[in-house]
Amino acid sequence: MDYNTTAKMKTEWSIENHASTIFTDGAFKEIQEQILETYNHCSLVSISNDSSPEVYKAVSVDIDQIHELTSTVREARQQIFVDGVVTSTAQKKKIMDEFYGAEAPQEVDVHPPEVVSTKGCGSRLPSRVEKALKLKSKPMRQCKKCQEWGHHDSRNCDKFKEKEKMRSRRNSDV
Repeated sequence: MDYNTTAKMKTEWSIENHASTIFTDGAFKEIQEQILETYNHCSLVSISNDSSPEVYKAVSVDIDQIHELTSTVREARQQIFVDGVVTSTAQKKKIMDEFYGAEAPQEVDVHPPEVVSTKGCGSRLPSRVEKALKLKSKPMRQCKKCQEWGHHDSRNCDKFKEKEKMRSRRNSDV
C-alpha cells in the first residue's frame, strides 16, 4: 500500500524510493533523514542485486550513524512485516494508531471557517458616474485667481494656466 504519494526524494537510491512507498509521511521523514545522513557521509562502493533485496556497501567516517540507520530500518520493517509477509490492513491500522498514540476517527466532519478573510486591499476604482456624483456633492468654492465659483482653486486654475501659456508664447515670439 502506498502511504506516501507526496514524498520528495533527496537521493537517487532505490532504498529511499522503496521506503517512500511503504511508510507513512512521518515515519518516512525520519527514515529519510537517516538515509540522507548516510548519503552525505558515505561513499557508495557497490550495489548487489543478487538476492531479492538490494545490498548497499558503503564506507563511512562515522560507523555509528550506519548502525543507527540499520537499526531504524530493521525496527520499522519488523513493525510492518511479519515473517516477510505484509500484514493485513487492520494490523497496519493498529500499528499506525500505536505510532501516533490515537485512533483515527471513523467519520470526519469538516465545516467551513466561521470568518473568511479575503486577500486584496479592499478598494476599487470608481466609475465616471460615481466620480461625477461625488464631485457634485462637494461644496463649491471661489478661485482667487479667476474669481469664479467651482471645484478648483488657485493651484489648479485652468484659466490661469491658459493665460500663462499665452504670455509665454507672446514673449517667445518677440
